[in-house]
Amino acid sequence: MIYNQGLLKSIQSYSEELQNLLDPRTEVHQRLVQRGMMLFREQNVYNVKFSHKKMVGNVRDVSTVAVELYFDEMERNTCSCPEAGICRHQLALFFAILSKAQNIFTWTQEWKAHWEVEDILSSLKRGSDLLQQPSPNPESGPSQWVKRIQQAYSNVPPQNIYQLQEWARTRYQRLLGLAPIEREWRPLFQLFAAFESLIMLDSIATNSEKMEEMSFFAEKMVEEAKEAIMTLSATASPFAFDEYLDYLRSNSIRLLETETAFDASFTLMYLLIWTSLFRKKHERAEEWNQLQNHSDLAQPRIQIGLIHLSILLEKDELALQRIKNYGANIAPYLLSCFEWLPKERISPLIPEFIRQIEQYVASLTLPHEKIHFTRTLYETMDEETLTKIDASLIERLYTTLLPYSRFRYNEYLLNKQDYRKWVALQVYMGDTIDFIDRATLDLVAKQDPVAIKPLYHAAVIEQIDLRNRDSYKKAVRYLKKLRTVYRKEKNLDQWEFYLSTLLKKTKRLRAFQEECRKGKLVHEE
Repeated sequence: MIYNQGLLKSIQSYSEELQNLLDPRTEVHQRLVQRGMMLFREQNVYNVKFSHKKMVGNVRDVSTVAVELYFDEMERNTCSCPEAGICRHQLALFFAILSKAQNIFTWTQEWKAHWEVEDILSSLKRGSDLLQQPSPNPESGPSQWVKRIQQAYSNVPPQNIYQLQEWARTRYQRLLGLAPIEREWRPLFQLFAAFESLIMLDSIATNSEKMEEMSFFAEKMVEEAKEAIMTLSATASPFAFDEYLDYLRSNSIRLLETETAFDASFTLMYLLIWTSLFRKKHERAEEWNQLQNHSDLAQPRIQIGLIHLSILLEKDELALQRIKNYGANIAPYLLSCFEWLPKERISPLIPEFIRQIEQYVASLTLPHEKIHFTRTLYETMDEETLTKIDASLIERLYTTLLPYSRFRYNEYLLNKQDYRKWVALQVYMGDTIDFIDRATLDLVAKQDPVAIKPLYHAAVIEQIDLRNRDSYKKAVRYLKKLRTVYRKEKNLDQWEFYLSTLLKKTKRLRAFQEECRKGKLVHEE
């Protein structure tokens, strides 16, 4: 805990400024906070140092980043990731510091309470109002926009590959500065810029090292497109948008056909466009027919697109059959379904989905891949969805993803009041009593005293193995608590047997034997 009042004041000031900047009414900011929170909770923040002026640390994500935050000058904050402005890594470091001063859950509640939810109708415009807007410049049609975007990425510098991502990010930001001045056109241009920037990635990154480096930028383009589509969806589209939307509709299939090293981002961009932008049934049916008759129907991304459109068109049985045929690698893409699919239609897919997850996770070899998948899974599968799943399936999911699902599994078992399994999880994870939240420990001890015995047994052995006087005293305190538990379950014979066996094994540890006598666990001979 932090007791320095000056430092606490600085943390509080920074916290308030952050709550003013982040708006919980926007999905982008909600996700930003969720991701920062998850990085912190999964103990991916380390090397944390702080003073009255700033806090620094490292955050382990897809790759490790260095973060520097200034209490009084937020504009000076830096992170080595490619994100502009506040990123999930900055929030993760902030939560790591804040946790030493207050409960993180309290902060999120205060943040949400800080903003009043506005009626969404206040942000809508009448179609007649939009129709009165001036028409765009004829030279700014879809082809001109595409040409402008492609030119922005010409003359790729042959510099160090680690500078390439920053170069691409800067070019993209400059592109946004060239957007039409009319406010309603800006999100459409942003969507175009993100779409075409992603398409051009393979020509920018020409070798495997550059491909890996540019994966962050590819993910960024998907997020940019999502933000733009959300804005576009909040208002009625003027007729002048039609030729631009026609271009995106007819060219979206390039995201599935293009041979690329950025499979995941290309696929997610396609799924996003057909989930959130093109919602008319006849448009989706036309696209489904096009994919169904595609010359390369066996191509994995074509299959994913077909499965996705089948679900959108409520052809669930057909989608389920294709999911089974596709195999475990479908798992990352099925996650997107949980963001928009009605809850009642998710249930039939869950058993097959969990089976695919088990196989997919088993195929992952790198820890960061499992961490990333688990984090994405829990961002998309909310608590309401989980409560509708068969309990045995939920537990299979949690155990498959251990140790990365430990926090969610921990909460699940506590809510279910399955304290025996909760204790077993702590033992499996190697969490001793000293590292378990005291309030939770007291709750379990009160509700099911017998359940907590394994934790005390493990704690006793751990303290004895430290071989010093203080640890022996601690071991005796735990032994007394154990004796109380055995007494409550009226099983003192077993307690006497356990204690006598322990004393025999430690008879050479005179200091420990002495502490046991002082603690009146044994009588003087």
